[in-house]
Amino acid sequence: MRSDIIDEVLSVEDKAQKILRDANTNSRNILNEAQLKASELIRSALKEEREKNQSLLLQAEEDANLQLTEFEASLDISSVLSEAMLDEIANSIAEKICRTELEGV
Repeated sequence: MRSDIIDEVLSVEDKAQKILRDANTNSRNILNEAQLKASELIRSALKEEREKNQSLLLQAEEDANLQLTEFEASLDISSVLSEAMLDEIANSIAEKICRTELEGV
């Protein structure tokens, strides 16, 4: 009778240890799956954000190139002043200087 009780106790212990091992294995598997899902969600969100920022960057580069082109065009126009226009500007500056009162001199 004693051996039956001992066998039954050992059997219960074995079952308890198996339950613990199974629980540990299951919890590890659940954690691994959760970690994989979280990693995939993060990768997906990063990919979307990267694509969005890439399109914003391309748009900003296009805008900057357009502004640069417009600025260069305005420089080309201003650098091609005719001789008459330069004379007119110089005369205008000279007239304004001549009209200035030189009190401190």
